[in-house]
Amino acid sequence: MKGRCRVDVQQLEEAWALRAGAREARLVAASHVPAALSLLGIVRPGDRLVAFADDFADAFARGFECCDVAMVEEPSVAAFTAASEGFDASFEVEGPHLWWFVNSIGGFGLRVPDLRALGRAAREAHALLVVDNTVAGVFGCDPLRLGAVLSLEALDRVCAGEAPHKLVAISVARSQLKRHRVDAAAECAHALLEGCGLVKLDLPADEAGVLERGLDSLDARMQAHFDRARALAEYLAANEMVHAVRYPGLSSHPDHAVATGILEHGFGPAVEFDLIERSAGDLFDALPGEFRTSPAGGATTRLSAPRGKQGSTIRLFAGTDDPLVVASTLDNALRK
Repeated sequence: MKGRCRVDVQQLEEAWALRAGAREARLVAASHVPAALSLLGIVRPGDRLVAFADDFADAFARGFECCDVAMVEEPSVAAFTAASEGFDASFEVEGPHLWWFVNSIGGFGLRVPDLRALGRAAREAHALLVVDNTVAGVFGCDPLRLGAVLSLEALDRVCAGEAPHKLVAISVARSQLKRHRVDAAAECAHALLEGCGLVKLDLPADEAGVLERGLDSLDARMQAHFDRARALAEYLAANEMVHAVRYPGLSSHPDHAVATGILEHGFGPAVEFDLIERSAGDLFDALPGEFRTSPAGGATTRLSAPRGKQGSTIRLFAGTDDPLVVASTLDNALRK
């Protein structure tokens, strides 16, 4: 059947590794990054996983029952170090291993951790730093250069919302340093990835084509997402019908100073804000359906309710649509 012949997934993985500045990359079918990390099986019994991902706490509780999971309330060196005390970690393949997990942009409030500082502290603690780079994307952040040993990214936005199935790219850092030195943390991560026994992804040609086209057009599209997010953040920050606008590009964001040195080409495609005496579900009812039903990562601006429809928090992912039209539509819905 046309479009159903299989392709050499290794070529796509090599293309992604080149784009991510990685030693090696793998593509896996998974609904989100925590699910992909669990699927790899490299976080093993006897390990400790320290994570800042308060908007994905359930995924960590379900996906890593085999090991000791500690959720921290801040994406800071101090919080991760405190949660790692008393654990005797090793960079030997046999372990036990200490894992630190953060998002380049993520958690409630769209926090931006200092990945450079976390990378240095992780190596001192013999921890393996893993970064979920889905929101910022490979265009907006380079976690491997900043100190992560693994960078994982859900590819919805890379595929422009057109992928029929959820894919996650897993990139491992290069271990060769200057003057012939070896990064023991990166070498350990690579050995674990090599030995995980993950079956090579079986990808039809039509799905591979979506990813290939997405990579070719990625920079222009992502810049459009980022620019529109900034415009919408500035509109919302001046709007009296909402409050507590969280966007790393605003000086009011707690991580704004860090974000200027961690993020690239802008401050990501996401904006978070709270409604005043109104639920997220109520706002959704007042908006056109495409704000909720459009494909994740696609051209249409998409809204979600990270604290549930009964909560008042809205998370907006800017599309490539006209931000003036989006702002006008939001304004009308907020006034209803």
